[in-house]
This record gives sequence, C-alpha cells and structure tokens, in this order.
Amino acid sequence: MNTPPGKPSAQSPHFYFRDRGMLILEAENVLFRVHEHFLHRDSPVLRDLVPTEISNTGPEAIFHLDGVKSKDLEHLLWLYYNPLITDYTAPRSTWLAILRLADRFSMTRPAQIALEHLMAPTATASTDPLERIMLCERPDMSRSDARDAYVRVCTREAALTAEEIARLSPAVVGIIGAARERILRMRSGLEDEAVEVVHWALEQAEGESD
Repeated sequence: MNTPPGKPSAQSPHFYFRDRGMLILEAENVLFRVHEHFLHRDSPVLRDLVPTEISNTGPEAIFHLDGVKSKDLEHLLWLYYNPLITDYTAPRSTWLAILRLADRFSMTRPAQIALEHLMAPTATASTDPLERIMLCERPDMSRSDARDAYVRVCTREAALTAEEIARLSPAVVGIIGAARERILRMRSGLEDEAVEVVHWALEQAEGESD
C-alpha cells in the first residue's frame, strides 16, 4: 500500500530500529552479535558495561563477559529470540542457566520467567527437592512454596549427605534436621505402640486357648 500523495511518512516512535543498535558480546571466545535494546532495557549491569552510543567508525567493539559460559548466554538470548513465540518448552538446565545470568545481570523479568517455569506444578515431580528448597530461599520467593520438597527430604530414610549439606544454607539444614529428629521420635513412638499391641494380641490369644 503506497503512502497518499502529499503526506510524508513518519517514523514509528516504538518500532523503527536502526542497524547501529547492535553490539557484540564475547563469552568463552564465542561472539554474539545482538540488538542492544533488550539488554539495555532489562539489565542495569549491562547498561553500565555497554555504552548506549557506540561509535560507527572503525571496527565494531567487542564486549567481553568474563566468567560467563557461552552456552548460558545462548540460553538467555534464546529467551529474546525464540523463533517459536508461544512455545517456551525447555529443559530445566536451560531455565537454570537463564536464572543464573538473569541474577548476575540484575534482569528482574527474565529471572521471574525462569522461576515460573522451574516452579511450575508440572515440573514438581521431576524436580530435585533440594533444588526446589534452595530456589525458595531466594528473596523473591517464599519458603512455603517448598513445603512438598521439605516433606520429601524430611520423611525419606536416608539422612542428608555431606554433598547435599554443602548445597544448602545453614538455616535450611537446621530446618531439615529439626523436622527429621521430630519425625524419628514420632516413628519410634509408633513402633513402641505397635509392640504393645502385638503383645496384647498374643496375650489375648493365649487367654482364649486356656
């Protein structure tokens, strides 16, 4: 459709992008050339790291992300460039990677999206209960959202291993320890009651046989 004669076109204030709004990020010797808009919008950390105005003269600047895994960055960028706009099905490892970088770069909304997928009811059964417990220790989460995970850990036969304790905060270890100790006492009491019931049943049987 052509513009009517005599009426000049105006640039959309929201959706008129220029190619110069691109930046190159480097993670583990892998280069990513992406739009700066999303990263500047969502991350105050990246806003400080990458200037909003990049010179158009000379070679393009490369911004190194020290300590960032290239695969993790790829997962974070997938959140913005997903070709299947309504389908964000991904493994837990992908969402955990997104959450790691979202936390590192202070990206509130990407972190919320990752948590929504990690804490979804459909993901509960396959989730490591200790992982879920620690996710709920975040300041933007509630410990009550990990009740089912606490029940699974506190009622299992095996105590926490040294490796598991290393994953948890002292507060969480204390909660689990206190709950398991009380549960063991309850079980012990039930076993004592069971012994008394058996003895009673035997005595009743002996009395009837006399």
